[in-house]
Amino acid sequence: MFAEEEKTTPEVEKIIFEKYYDRVYHTAYFIVKDPELAQDILQESYLKAFRNIHLIHEIEKIGAWLTTITTRTAIDYLRKMKRWNDFAADDVFINKELLQVEQNPISSVETAAERKLIRSLLQEEIDKLKANHRIVLFLYYFDDLTYEEISEALDVNIATVKTRVHRAKLKLRAAIEKKEELMEAILDVGK
Repeated sequence: MFAEEEKTTPEVEKIIFEKYYDRVYHTAYFIVKDPELAQDILQESYLKAFRNIHLIHEIEKIGAWLTTITTRTAIDYLRKMKRWNDFAADDVFINKELLQVEQNPISSVETAAERKLIRSLLQEEIDKLKANHRIVLFLYYFDDLTYEEISEALDVNIATVKTRVHRAKLKLRAAIEKKEELMEAILDVGK
């Protein structure tokens, strides 16, 4: 896409920034849980990305690439701040369709509202998990990254990613099962 030493134009950078702003900000915020720090990480991530834009050869992968840069930058910030904690359920309880709350044109307003409420409640439960469990679930479900992409983003081997995702799902499932109303809502919407 971009030549080895080619610089992007400000217009191209602006388009990339605007297109991926929400994704990059939410990735940073989800990891650090601080809006100001998330903004700092967002800015640093874009600076790193634009300095290395020549490394991207497939435009379709720019979103995953930015997520990887942002994730690594956020983790580095946490490590510097000494706030990094160790972190890593069945898909019946949390599935991509439920978390993404994609509205089916056929579904009713009530169903859409229920899905948004469930997503919010699940987000609260995910936020209670340890950092590395929270991060892998976020990258897997919200950023829709593959195990390989998560492995690259976190700079750990793929077996570690699979283990963390599995353990995170188990912990989330256990937390959900303790909340009877959440459990019922998830099962009702899943029908």
